Amino acid sequence: MSSITNTPARTGRAGASATLAGVSFAFEAGRMAIADASLHVEAGELVCLVGPSGSGKSTILSLLAGLLAPVRGQVLEDGVPVRGPSPSRAVVFQEAALFPWLSLRANVEYPLSLSGVGRRERAARATELLRTVHLARFAASYPHELSGGMRQRGAIARALATDPKVLLMDEPFAALDAQTREILQGEVEQIFLATGKTIVFVTHNVREAVRLGDRVVLMGTRPGRILRTVAIAIERPRAPNDERVHAYVAELSAGIRAEVEKIAREEADDAWVAPRGGVRVDPAFGVGDGI
Repeated sequence: MSSITNTPARTGRAGASATLAGVSFAFEAGRMAIADASLHVEAGELVCLVGPSGSGKSTILSLLAGLLAPVRGQVLEDGVPVRGPSPSRAVVFQEAALFPWLSLRANVEYPLSLSGVGRRERAARATELLRTVHLARFAASYPHELSGGMRQRGAIARALATDPKVLLMDEPFAALDAQTREILQGEVEQIFLATGKTIVFVTHNVREAVRLGDRVVLMGTRPGRILRTVAIAIERPRAPNDERVHAYVAELSAGIRAEVEKIAREEADDAWVAPRGGVRVDPAFGVGDGI
């Protein structure tokens, strides 16, 4: 998938470290969403979060972005407390959320215009970013004229427009077909290698997490918490069909399976027993979806 054979020279601002230090978060109703979570992501590292629905993966992303504030503990960027959103941190969501009334180029330029960047510089930066995500030919197109995968590439280009240090990605490929998803995984890896940005990537897809992550963080639920971290010792760039991926997928899927069974026991009556072989967890699909 990737045309990269060696790590290219990096451009733009280098990544920043991102840290959760004993963080807990509760929603207004009092339900604890995250309990005493500690995680350190090194500058220039790509870390993936996996776990059942309700384990707080997206909440952690929002805490790192400064969109939510912890009730206990600290969120840090390069050792400095995060007090709110910042251009140094950008978020890519599951839905591309491009402005439908703006062209693709204008969408990418938008955050630059908010920052007061001049017209010529905005245009040059947008052109560069659209080339990075291989959409330069579609700069004048509107979101409804683009495929789902192209819209997500556009969203990534827009997120990179202000040259953030940390890129936070919340299941950005969940709504895409398997072939497009695989292509975009390669795109993310290329961007990671080319820019040195810190990336925290949330996914329900275990194989995707192993394909992309330097480390994969396995999360549990009720309340959301970090169970353990698995380092992925596979060199980059990674082939999507690398045989070494399977062992990591099996290890992580077993951990998720245990969490899914725990949830099922809590929600069912005393007569519930796990199906023979346990609850099925398919790494190619959403693990724990709907639970």
